[in-house]
Amino acid sequence: MKRPSRPKRTRLRAGAKIMSHPDLSLAQRRELERTIGYRFHDSDILIHALIHPSLIDEYRGGAGFSNQRMEFLGDRVLGLVIAEMLINKYPKEREGFMTKLFHNLVSGQTCAEVGAELNLRDYLFMDASMRSNKNANYDRAVADAVEALIAAIYLDGGLDAAEKFIKRCWIFDKMADGSDETESNPKTKLSDWCGQNKTAYAAYETLETSGPDHAPQFTVKASVEGHGEATAKGGNKAEAERAAARALLDLLENK
Repeated sequence: MKRPSRPKRTRLRAGAKIMSHPDLSLAQRRELERTIGYRFHDSDILIHALIHPSLIDEYRGGAGFSNQRMEFLGDRVLGLVIAEMLINKYPKEREGFMTKLFHNLVSGQTCAEVGAELNLRDYLFMDASMRSNKNANYDRAVADAVEALIAAIYLDGGLDAAEKFIKRCWIFDKMADGSDETESNPKTKLSDWCGQNKTAYAAYETLETSGPDHAPQFTVKASVEGHGEATAKGGNKAEAERAAARALLDLLENK
């Protein structure tokens, strides 16, 4: 009697070549840790946060192989930290006001923007088809990896470490002035200025990185060819780029 064939997914796993576990070089790991402002005690936790589900078949992994479970945990840690920040920042506001800000700050779009400013996609382990596959609205793979990274920091260093990462790297322009009107990211506003003035888009260059690993200081130059440049510092590259963009925008708008 002919045995029933196994499902395609199972056949793929059975026929897949077992490969060495994904890993970062020491230089890559140190570069990423410096960018996020946190050094891992257990590097395996960091690697786990960077493994996209698209590699499950290729590596014959199970439910715990990819970063999906860590993404689940990181989403809850992020929510807790942001909710507490909003409660402390707006002691007199009603729940509805804070809920709107909360959903903006923990949205996939915001997570993707944070990941983009950390250049997180460069460190992700994913199959070739996912390398160029981005959602029309935002980079879902990067957004998920940011939440997984938060979980990794939480598991490795505790809630305080995760909270410090979020406060250091998050995009809090949406909380500016305690207003319901959200301020645009200065990098976006600078890009809009370049588009309106039909000039090349702004370029960002990291001029210097100083300070210890737990409290790095980045110096970044923002420039628009033929129009000007500005330099600013920040506790991470994303923060420094936003500060430089804001300074350059002020310069351009006041010419």
